[in-house]
Amino acid sequence: MKDMDLMNQVNKIIQGLPVLLKEDQSGVLSEAEINFTPFIVNDRSKSEIHWLFRPEETGGCGAALVRYHPGGESPLHEHTGFEFAYVLDGEMITNQGKVKKNDLMLLPPGSRHRSRSETGCLALIVWEKPPVTIE
Repeated sequence: MKDMDLMNQVNKIIQGLPVLLKEDQSGVLSEAEINFTPFIVNDRSKSEIHWLFRPEETGGCGAALVRYHPGGESPLHEHTGFEFAYVLDGEMITNQGKVKKNDLMLLPPGSRHRSRSETGCLALIVWEKPPVTIE
């Protein structure tokens, strides 16, 4: 029974994944529209998110496409688990330095940083556990 529950949970996550590329009638892959919503959690500004899967669905880990518009930022926060970020376009600046297109960032549990983007950025971010805002 546990295997069936796990399989149902995995299938639900897979069905929630966005279609980034879609084959058209002629067999050519083309970009599909992805819907973003404002990312206002933890006082983030000028940013949007498209969840691939949410922490509340998995018991802790989450993954999303995050878009910072020029001037977008996140407050100082601490990671309670690993954070993996891959910048797909643009660049972001963190306490660790500048992270630009095709850069991969891995932050360990206990690390703290702010993020901002002067020019805008699109990143794939995976959290082992949700981060906590530091007041």
